[in-house]
Amino acid sequence: MEQSDWSWRYVLLACDCFIAFGCFYCVDIPSALQTEIQSSYSNCTGASLLNGSCCEECLGLGPDRYNQLYAVFSWTNAIVVLPIGVLLDRLGNRMTAILSTSMAVLGSSLFALSVTSYFRMTSIMFPLMMFSRGLLGAANGGCQLVQDRVIAYWFPDKLGLAFGAIVSVIRCGNVLNFFITSNIAKIYGVPMALWTGALMCGVGCVAALGYCVLDMIGSRKLDKNHVFNIKSQPLRMSDIRNFPLSYWLVAVMISTYYSCFIPYVANGSKFIQDKYGYNRVTSSYINGAVYDVSIIVCLSTGLVLDRFGGRAISATLGSALSVPVIISLAFFELPPLILTICFGTFYSITVVSLWPCIAKVVPLSTVGTANGIAAFLQGLNIGLTNLGIGKIMGAVEESDMNNRISKWKISLAILLSQALVCSVLGIWLNVNEKLKKGLLNGRHKKASLTEKTSLIQNREDGFYDSTDSGYSIQS
Repeated sequence: MEQSDWSWRYVLLACDCFIAFGCFYCVDIPSALQTEIQSSYSNCTGASLLNGSCCEECLGLGPDRYNQLYAVFSWTNAIVVLPIGVLLDRLGNRMTAILSTSMAVLGSSLFALSVTSYFRMTSIMFPLMMFSRGLLGAANGGCQLVQDRVIAYWFPDKLGLAFGAIVSVIRCGNVLNFFITSNIAKIYGVPMALWTGALMCGVGCVAALGYCVLDMIGSRKLDKNHVFNIKSQPLRMSDIRNFPLSYWLVAVMISTYYSCFIPYVANGSKFIQDKYGYNRVTSSYINGAVYDVSIIVCLSTGLVLDRFGGRAISATLGSALSVPVIISLAFFELPPLILTICFGTFYSITVVSLWPCIAKVVPLSTVGTANGIAAFLQGLNIGLTNLGIGKIMGAVEESDMNNRISKWKISLAILLSQALVCSVLGIWLNVNEKLKKGLLNGRHKKASLTEKTSLIQNREDGFYDSTDSGYSIQS
């Protein structure tokens, strides 16, 4: 029996999709509650009560410290994913899945605890928020690496479909956050909105347990038939040095593109409020639209790429088309909902094209390490970008709206530069693929019996041949 012959692998994929669901619900909770977290406390009396400008639950962190919450999340993710990637290749997926999802529950619970009456507006509140966000970032890194390695093992023939399914499900977590968090905070208060995030992380724990059971059953069936067994080798620096140029181009493209997208989402709710004059709840809905479209686009893009190929081309197009969107957000008065939907569409195309490329250009035994390096670069750059935006916007909100809009334009210019770098690297990647006859733009084709046997043996031994990734392992 081969992976493609085991029908239960799609149930396993469903569990794998939900492992990071709670993490992605929680990652943008600060964005859905940006006004409450960032703005200063004010009593709801008189005119402020009528026009909705009051905020009795506001925590008064300011733009700088607000963006530090995102920076510490990204940096912890960046620091942790590299050793987790190495350990994942040695210890396996099951243990890492359980530990990562449990850590997510702990981190989200501590974040909710930080705004309760015990710690709210005390000297402990912000350090506890930072610690909990760092813990959640570490958990998110582990969950994502597990997900990537699971699909590399169980879906070598349908990487686009599997990755598209994962992105669609975790984006449901983002969408759900932007739809309900601000309303929960409005009706029941900010602490209840944050405890809801901890509950969503519990969904990931249940999914991890389900995955472990199914993975154990499936692995026994495969081992029994002596068809496929991944043997992770001790990590050697030569493995990393031998990663091809195409891998490093993909890794830096991931870093730069995410660094133009994630910081925008982190600050988008407040930006839309300031520039377009929408209220807090409506701004959260519009900002969340970047993920609404991802649910459909990610899965459909994965299916198209599996069928027709062209990953490097589609990644380059997605990043290049994001450039005019960012320019429009900064300098033109186009409807923000249309722009955010476009941004979400191009984001979906880009990331679904890029991440599966890693499993196609490095040995299977080093996929965890390769994904860890890419995630490290991604988290490092996102954190620096968020920190830079926080410094530009200031420690406290600018009272003059014209000055505030000018600062938003400078911040968006930084995001624009990231998108431009990603687009240039995408062109380089396509030229490199053309010159070296790479397979990132090629279609999957069914292997002959001889080629299939060779591919299985190479992957068992941890070796990689560039011709391998052109075939799907199926009967």
